Amino acid sequence: MALTYCVLASGSSGNCLWVRGGGVQVLVDCGLSARMTGRRLEERGGRLEDVSAVVCTHGHSDHVMGARVLAKRHGLDIYATHGTASAIPGIPNERSRLLPCDGEVRLGGLTIRSVPTSHDAPQAVALRIDDGESSLGVVTDLGVATATVVEAFAGLDGLLVETNHDVRMLQEGPYPEPLKRRIRGRWGHLSNEQGAELLAALLHDGLQHVTIGHISEHNNTPDLARAAIEKLLAARGGQPPKLAVAVQHRVGEPVTLAPRASATPSLRQASRQLAFAFR
Repeated sequence: MALTYCVLASGSSGNCLWVRGGGVQVLVDCGLSARMTGRRLEERGGRLEDVSAVVCTHGHSDHVMGARVLAKRHGLDIYATHGTASAIPGIPNERSRLLPCDGEVRLGGLTIRSVPTSHDAPQAVALRIDDGESSLGVVTDLGVATATVVEAFAGLDGLLVETNHDVRMLQEGPYPEPLKRRIRGRWGHLSNEQGAELLAALLHDGLQHVTIGHISEHNNTPDLARAAIEKLLAARGGQPPKLAVAVQHRVGEPVTLAPRASATPSLRQASRQLAFAFR
C-alpha cells in the first residue's frame, strides 16, 4: 500500500499531518481542536473514525492542543515521549503510549522512528515514517540540524522540512528581543536558509517530494520560503523533487509516494553529502 500524507495545518498556530500507509491512518501532531481536525480531514475525504493514533513530536500547544479530546472523545492512542506527555495532562492511561526519544514503534504496517532534535521542549523529536516501500521524514521545530538528524533521514522518499523565518523579517519585526533570540537560537527554529541547507544535505535522486512548512505568519512569507528552496534546487540541477508549501489556514493537497526504486543510501554515504557544517 502506498504511503500517502496530507498537511492539515502547518505554522505557529497549529500543526497536524495526516498519514496513511501500512493499513493504518495516523496523525503526526494535533495542534488544532479536535473539531477542526475532523473538518480538515473531511475536506480531503478522511474521517477521524478511521484514524487510530496521534504521534506527537513535542509538547508545545501548537502540536498537542487537541490530544486530550482526541483521546477521550474519539478513542485515539496518543504516542509521546515522557517529556511530551508531561505537557498534555488528561490523557486516559489506556490511550497513552510511550514514544522513545531515540527508537522505533510499530503502528500496523508502519515503522515510526523518533530522532532527538534541538528544540526548547523536553524530549522533542523528528519522525521518520516507513511502510516498507517508501519513507517520509517530518523534520520541524529544531534550532539546528545535527549530523545525527541528517544521518537518520538519509534516503527519504518524501520530506516535510521547516522554513520558519526570514532572518531579516525576524530582526526587523515586532517580536521582543528575547523571543527573537529564542527563535534564531540553537533551541528555536530553522530559518529559510537553514531549511534549505538541511534539504541540501538530504537531497538525493530518489527524493520524490518536499513540503516546506512551519512558516511564521509574522516573520516570513510563503513566497520567501519557497524562493530559498527553489534557489537551492536550481543550483543543484538535475530533476528536482516536487515542491509544495504548507500553510496555516488551508489544507494541503495529498501526496502519494511511489515505492522506492532502489535501496536507501547508507548512512555513511549520506554523511558525505553534508552541504554545510553542523553546529
